[in-house]
Amino acid sequence: MQKKRILRLCCAVLMVSLSACEYEDDFPAGVGEGNIEAIVLNEGRIGTNMGAISVLYRNGMVSPDVFRVVNNRPLGDVAQSITMINGKYFIALNNSKKIEIVNSKTFESEGTILYTQAGLPRQIVAISDTTAIVSDLLSNNVSGVDLPSQLVRIRTVPPYGTPLEYIVIRKWVEYMEVADHKLFGITAKGVYVFDLDNITLEGSRMIEEVYNEEVTKTCKLLKDKNGKIWALMNERDKGKLTAILLKCIDPQTEKVVTTYRLPFVSKNEAKEGDVTGTISYNRTDMDATKTLIYFSVRTCKPGLPNDSQQSIYTLNTDDGTFKLHRHVPGVDMMYGCGVSPQGGVYICDCLDYSAQRGYIRHYKESGNVESYRVGIYPNQVYFPESSEVQ
Repeated sequence: MQKKRILRLCCAVLMVSLSACEYEDDFPAGVGEGNIEAIVLNEGRIGTNMGAISVLYRNGMVSPDVFRVVNNRPLGDVAQSITMINGKYFIALNNSKKIEIVNSKTFESEGTILYTQAGLPRQIVAISDTTAIVSDLLSNNVSGVDLPSQLVRIRTVPPYGTPLEYIVIRKWVEYMEVADHKLFGITAKGVYVFDLDNITLEGSRMIEEVYNEEVTKTCKLLKDKNGKIWALMNERDKGKLTAILLKCIDPQTEKVVTTYRLPFVSKNEAKEGDVTGTISYNRTDMDATKTLIYFSVRTCKPGLPNDSQQSIYTLNTDDGTFKLHRHVPGVDMMYGCGVSPQGGVYICDCLDYSAQRGYIRHYKESGNVESYRVGIYPNQVYFPESSEVQ
């Protein structure tokens, strides 16, 4: 009996050792400067502290959890967004109720902003050289508790400290954008507008023609080359989805000035390639010229008129033309989408959403596809060489 216990113990130690070796082999020792292709933020399964930063190197190597390796601790629980501000990565950790500030070259932690009251940080946008606003998923529907929705003001230069201000609002904001010295934030009831020097409930306005719903709340607000704000919406007729709408807001007048419509074709009438519907939890991004908006739709499969596949479309904001970019068959759990400065499309593939490590599918302009295994539930791709620095 004693020998069996010793044998079991040795086997357990050996398995742990092998697991550790496999884990270490997954993380190249060098962090690297100038040879990084993309940064991937992985949400991680809630309650497991598996939020992670993955690094894709130009030589094809991947570091799935570089922050953990460099700092000898996890990044946090439910990583929501990564934003470059003042040369640092500011990462919102939803279930950890904190913002982690990370060196963009070494991936060392340079500070942590811990919430001092209830909050679920979502997205971060800089509003000055020293401050930023964080959107928050906190709402008065959380667990039946009467909690106000809020925006949170933080410092973006040391000392980071704790949040500077919790700003009470009526509806929770998902994505935000800054234009014309104003902050725009999309909600289920419209787009909030705040003057940057008066971000208060009393000082807010609402653009009611543009709003999100459950399956479009993952779409960004996008700013084009002319400083206009764009949002994706679903059109419905008596509850039935009939088209995708892309609406343009003039930040000066705070009015919708343009709407482009991509109609759906009935499945009974659809031919190969026709747009038959949208996808749940769509994603949007823009190209480096800030002219093309990328989003996903469902199209009719070749030879299968009653079946569909996911496809990527673009809208040219200069002339309003829609164009098929490419089909992405086999990707059903798209959890994020990014367009590189070179025009390559990167899709975050969460596979079957079963808490296993996901993949980044890089769809190149040449038509080739490269896959990189990253962390659990990849949800955002950031390109360090991008000229856009918030």
